[in-house]
Amino acid sequence: MDVLKKEKWKEYKARAKSGDAEAQWHVGYYYHNGAEDDAGKKLVKPDLQQAHKWYERAAEQGYAAAQNALASLLADGEDFPVDFPTAIRWYKKAIAQGEASAAYNLGITYRDMGKPALAYRWYARAAEMGEKDAYLQMGLCSLFGFGAKQDFKEARTCFARVAKGTPYKDVTQRTVEDAHYWMAVMGLAGMGKRESVSRVRKLFEIADEDGDHEQANDLLGVIGRAERIKRARKSLHKVK
Repeated sequence: MDVLKKEKWKEYKARAKSGDAEAQWHVGYYYHNGAEDDAGKKLVKPDLQQAHKWYERAAEQGYAAAQNALASLLADGEDFPVDFPTAIRWYKKAIAQGEASAAYNLGITYRDMGKPALAYRWYARAAEMGEKDAYLQMGLCSLFGFGAKQDFKEARTCFARVAKGTPYKDVTQRTVEDAHYWMAVMGLAGMGKRESVSRVRKLFEIADEDGDHEQANDLLGVIGRAERIKRARKSLHKVK
């Protein structure tokens, strides 16, 4: 949960009530996600109705981040009524102002609506606008032929573009880990071309570097981890 100073919360609310669009977005954000003070005491209890109200006020003033946030609230369907048509309208308003993450989120929305071709189109638009996380989704669409023609080479190219995101500039750590994971899966399964086990192992270990990638960890359980194999070989050499 976010940490927020009580004084700052009061400031945001006062500015929001006076019509400040940025402050309205902040108030909406904290009602959406909740917040606690420096002492760990709950300062703002999540209230999606309030979040919707303040996002909408900021969105109507043309604040792109609020338009994106409002659309996501309406499209997610988590404890709030789903309204895809309105969400799409607000996403497109945010996109028109250059909000790349709104294009990515619109792709996710079309995916959830069962429209994979439209989803892929907006992932590609998001990538063009600088949302590098979108390349992972484009790669998966190409890998499985979902919303795009199945193309292993294109999938690998997309995953490689994400993998270059280390040290996580303009791309989330999990997306980078997933890109390494899927490149490893492709190499292990011979999708496009078969990689050596050592190369695949390295990719899986990068994906599971923090020990929190369950799928990569499962497959490392099959092919073994480099350090354990190295230790086992040393032990075997000593026995001989």
